[in-house]
Amino acid sequence: MSRELFSIEAEHGVLGAIMMDPSLFDEITSKVKSSDFHDLENAALYQAIVDCHATGDPVDAVTVGLFRPRLPSGDSTLAFAAEIAKNIPSAANWKAYARHVRERAVLRQVVQAADVIREQVSEDRSVAEIIALAQQATADLRDLDDDHPKYHRLDHVMGQAAEGVNDKHLGLRPDWPSTGLHKLDELIQGIRPKKVTIIAGLPGSGKTTLALQIAQHNACVAKLPWLVFSIEMPGEELGVRAIASLGGVDLRRLDNPEKMQDDDWARMVGAVAKAHGAPLFICDDPHQTPASIRSTARQCQREHGLAGIMVDYLGLVQSERRGRTRSEEVGAISKALLRLAKELNVPVIELSQLNRDSTKRVGKRPQASDLRDSGEIEADASCIILVHRDMDSEEGQNGVTELIMPKCRHAKVGSCLVQQQGEYGRFVDFCGNSYPSDEEVEMNRPFVSKYRGNAK
Repeated sequence: MSRELFSIEAEHGVLGAIMMDPSLFDEITSKVKSSDFHDLENAALYQAIVDCHATGDPVDAVTVGLFRPRLPSGDSTLAFAAEIAKNIPSAANWKAYARHVRERAVLRQVVQAADVIREQVSEDRSVAEIIALAQQATADLRDLDDDHPKYHRLDHVMGQAAEGVNDKHLGLRPDWPSTGLHKLDELIQGIRPKKVTIIAGLPGSGKTTLALQIAQHNACVAKLPWLVFSIEMPGEELGVRAIASLGGVDLRRLDNPEKMQDDDWARMVGAVAKAHGAPLFICDDPHQTPASIRSTARQCQREHGLAGIMVDYLGLVQSERRGRTRSEEVGAISKALLRLAKELNVPVIELSQLNRDSTKRVGKRPQASDLRDSGEIEADASCIILVHRDMDSEEGQNGVTELIMPKCRHAKVGSCLVQQQGEYGRFVDFCGNSYPSDEEVEMNRPFVSKYRGNAK
């Protein structure tokens, strides 16, 4: 026997209860929306009750009828409301009525989602993409747990926070994920779960190198499972970069193996051994949407666990819904990835491009407002790291890179210097103290020996 997708009796029960006992207004309206009603007349009456209450008038058949005399059908609101109130024996069972209305509303949403998915099947879409859309559609359905409170007392929240601090002190709770770079760790004070960290820079600045190195460090050193979505770069190229970074093998020799020496081969073997069994997972499918990213991440979490996600890069993620502008689409994608971070309780690192405005400024230092595509990226991020390497300067030519943090919700904004070793596809801690002074520049002193770094 098929289950009904609506119940007129339950809808009348909710309407009658709220008019018979106006003190139930807040509780009922917190659980039921006008869109939950299947019958158009019932939905219109419910919305009239809500709107009438907003004016400060008491809610009953008469006041609602005076507030909105006619229903969409043209019938009298007063007569319709009075008839419903007369036929409801009691308001005592309002919770049961409300539950039936909400459950059937969700069932209709499920059926609607299935219809949308059926339409997608007829289009030229892959099976994996259709499955991802289905998972996203069901994930968006509301929670039916009526008894689960959506608020918590302050002392309860503070108690949980205090327990967390004590557990970290006793070593019972793992530290925040590290970047593997000492100065950067001091600056950002850990990559936080449930939050989004943006790493942005101009093309060729090293933002992919930095983000991949963070994921690589957590997987290979800390043995924490990370998932990398490499939309722009194929997995094989990431593998070559990992060999260079972990083994200290020059990328140019990896591209031209005939130039490799015996120690290069040994370093390559050592790098592969170092990464053996490391829980770093790569998805290099170039066609990604928020739904497909969520589907893959949940699969990885089920099968291997998940401690962090990296997306390279945000501008290449495809929108599931066409917006009026690209800015709107990117904003929606940014919010979807923020929801994913909260849902899976992991940090999400997103890479983003910068526009060229910074190159026109004195000093050429980028700002958070230089993020391309959408201001929502800056708003949704808990931490923003801008990778700045001025190739017109001597220090930039020698790999000195400034990591600028213009926004952070858990640490003081600031910056630090790191050393980029481009031949190895990695960053290392900067051994110098600072950029050269104006006096040193005027004296034309050589600085090559000053800009060096140490790999951990």
